[in-house]
Amino acid sequence: MAQVQLNTVQLGNNGYPLVMLHGWGQNIQSLQPMGELLATHSTVHLIDLPGFGKSPPPPVDWDTIQYADRIYQYLEQQGIECADMLGHSFGGRVSIRLAHKYPHKVRSITLINSGGLQRQRTLQQSLRSQWVRNMRNALKVSPLYRDKLLTWHSQKYGSRDYLNAGALKGTLVKTVSEDLAEIAKQIPMPVLLLWGEADTETPIEMGHRYHRLFPNSELITIPNRDHFMFQAEGSHLCSYYVEKFLNRLSSKELSK
Repeated sequence: MAQVQLNTVQLGNNGYPLVMLHGWGQNIQSLQPMGELLATHSTVHLIDLPGFGKSPPPPVDWDTIQYADRIYQYLEQQGIECADMLGHSFGGRVSIRLAHKYPHKVRSITLINSGGLQRQRTLQQSLRSQWVRNMRNALKVSPLYRDKLLTWHSQKYGSRDYLNAGALKGTLVKTVSEDLAEIAKQIPMPVLLLWGEADTETPIEMGHRYHRLFPNSELITIPNRDHFMFQAEGSHLCSYYVEKFLNRLSSKELSK
């Protein structure tokens, strides 16, 4: 796999390594306030994932396995034998992949409003989604104005992330179609699920589903919080739960 240079920031220099991965369209800065709070007890590594922030995009369209491979390379380069992972949204997908493929490198996972499960849709929503796909497939074979029609379709029906993805559109298409349900069942390490009950991008039902899938998980739901519940004063609330979770793990290890 091509070695993509990563822009990273380390906060603190004591305690167990904690690697924090941001969501789609975000960068280091989105998680930095929480990272600064957690750095009192952990050595925090904030990473701009390839294609975001100051990290250049991958040379080809990646899936989350390739993103996980790159994080594994980073851990190896830094001499980190094992780390706690924290991922928001897209970063959660990558954290799950990393834990599944390289379980010896991950002590625990914290997922904040993570992606990775297919959304549950009503019959009406499923029919509309199929209709949109059928329309696009029909436009692809249109003999006249094909490119203009496809551009119109993308602008009218494409998601905000898709419209803003730029060079990462292929990567977005690959990753949003992934379903990590079967992989989640095979994750043995402790998992903390933090979910905003008002999240509309990765709805709360995904948090409950993940809780049933992971063999060793804890779910904490936060009322009136959305997909970015860790922002502003929310950074203190999320950090409180994460620190409590990580301290409990460390205490168990010391008592052995």
